[in-house]
Amino acid sequence: MYLCPYESGVGKREEIIITSEPSHDSFVVSKADNVKLMNLSLIQQGTVDGIVVVESGHMTLENCILKCEGTGVCVLTGAALTVTDSEITGAQGAGVELYPGSIAILERNEIHHCNNLRTSDSSKSTLGGVNMKVLPAPKLKMTNNHIYNNNGYGVSILQPTEQFFIVAEALNKGAASGDKKDENMLSKVMQNLNLEMNNNKIEANLKGDIRIVTS
Repeated sequence: MYLCPYESGVGKREEIIITSEPSHDSFVVSKADNVKLMNLSLIQQGTVDGIVVVESGHMTLENCILKCEGTGVCVLTGAALTVTDSEITGAQGAGVELYPGSIAILERNEIHHCNNLRTSDSSKSTLGGVNMKVLPAPKLKMTNNHIYNNNGYGVSILQPTEQFFIVAEALNKGAASGDKKDENMLSKVMQNLNLEMNNNKIEANLKGDIRIVTS
């Protein structure tokens, strides 16, 4: 699907429906400097790649519904995404997946019932609401989102094994020195990873709420 810089549905978002063509690998691919979708429902049928793939530039989704059948929203290295007041559900993997060096702002969204994998690939079992691939770290700001009922973690931070050992050592030192809780150290680690989280409700995710996992 090719986009104009600004696409807006007139009416309720549930009534303005765009459905993917099963013959195409991807649904919406964005490469423009600035693209904005508003008041739309994107229904993915038959395509296997991301329902929205931001390859470069900046894309904004506002008041949209994304019903995934393949993978969710993918933000590639160097690209940027802003999602507000929207719903993402049904992805075969993470609802939002951030590649190294990408940027995303998520505000007042619902991300739920993702990672409905049709395969037994255990390496993807941790994926759920939001997944970050680190090195270099993406920048992510999350405010007032509701992330729930995903089959993986609510938020997963995927790190190379060697970097994970550094994080684990920091956690262990924090516990040994009498710091309040491991959660405080996790918060510091997330700050180092350019991850800012405020007033999010993360609950009822099968694997847990937030987790650093190794690749």
